[in-house]
Amino acid sequence: MKLPVISLKARRNSLHPWIFDRMIRHPQKSLKPGTLVEVVSKEGDFIGRGIYNHKSNIGIRLLTENISELLDQEFFLKKLEQAKALREEILQIHKTSNCYRLVHGEADGLSGLIIDKFADTFVIEPYSAGYVETMNWLASSLQSLYPGSRIAVRPDERTAAKEGMDFSRVAKNYPGPDSLEIKENFLKMKVNLKTGHKTGFFLDQRENRLALSQYCRDKEVLDCFCYTGGFAISAMLAGARSATGIDLDEDALETAEENARLNSVKATFQHVNVFDHLRMMTSKGMQADVVILDPAKLAGCTEEIKRAHRTYGDINRLGMQAVKPGGILLTCSCSGLVSERDFLSILTRSAAEAGVVLQIFKITGASSDHPFSSVFPEGRYLKAVFARVFPFTKKERNFSKNENVTNNP
Repeated sequence: MKLPVISLKARRNSLHPWIFDRMIRHPQKSLKPGTLVEVVSKEGDFIGRGIYNHKSNIGIRLLTENISELLDQEFFLKKLEQAKALREEILQIHKTSNCYRLVHGEADGLSGLIIDKFADTFVIEPYSAGYVETMNWLASSLQSLYPGSRIAVRPDERTAAKEGMDFSRVAKNYPGPDSLEIKENFLKMKVNLKTGHKTGFFLDQRENRLALSQYCRDKEVLDCFCYTGGFAISAMLAGARSATGIDLDEDALETAEENARLNSVKATFQHVNVFDHLRMMTSKGMQADVVILDPAKLAGCTEEIKRAHRTYGDINRLGMQAVKPGGILLTCSCSGLVSERDFLSILTRSAAEAGVVLQIFKITGASSDHPFSSVFPEGRYLKAVFARVFPFTKKERNFSKNENVTNNP
């Protein structure tokens, strides 16, 4: 299949798979968003093949730089085979869980594509218009690799607006079930594909859920921004004395209640604003042994970064005050635009403001089925910090006061 040729007007100085709109010499005859194209330099030398969209700031998403590699069904099947090999042959996730992320965008060579496996159903979340016309190739390849599997396409409305593409046709062609049940390590969870966020469940926290549960025996656990209860229920399965999950998403809390029953544990779920609840705890001197802070993404674009820093600072200051002396805090940021270094700096300030010292003993990220590529470091988005929380000693408190005086003449 001969592809339209798009040339660049600026020199490409990296191997990053995104080529931005300003670097492209757009053709006079407009190509519809998501067209597969061949890309050449301004001198006419082959660069690669990928997805073109003149309506997006990311004008081209490169899928291959191999001149002998064509963008056809065989290409997508090969990429999915490679992705499956990582999850099953190397990571062997299928031995303990029937769910994992099969395709994590650029790290799996499929820029702008997310595919999550939930039992026998694959949920596809396209972030690029290019996957509308190639969806049948993807679906048939998945069913070839996983016979009897079902396909559900769940596009994001904001993505559709940015891409200038209507994803409703492919969503209608691949509706999938309303809900299903998955097994993650010792945890059984209902995933609601009708009302759930993203693909329906946050698989990126699988390893962190298991790790945290090991510290929860006989402890009182507070799971903030609990969504469908993954951390709280994992804690109860590991022998926690109690677990309370709080969130503002009523649909998610309803699913969390079902999940608690599914796992035969008693956990309390409350429809409440996390900030208000933590302030109430501080005012009443209430604390928990283990506190989890896992808010939704706070910075989706550069304009939101400053506000995200402030919000992370506020929630962590309040969360740290809710941890018993010597207790454990797991605090997370899934905002890729907030670096690990900046997040740790925020935690340092929040700790000083809360009158505590953090003993950080583990820093992790997304589960291993969410790899990131050396040419696309942005794929490393999740930061998860495990720490013990101790109140200031008298000496530390005096030092903090002197530091404030020094820094604020």
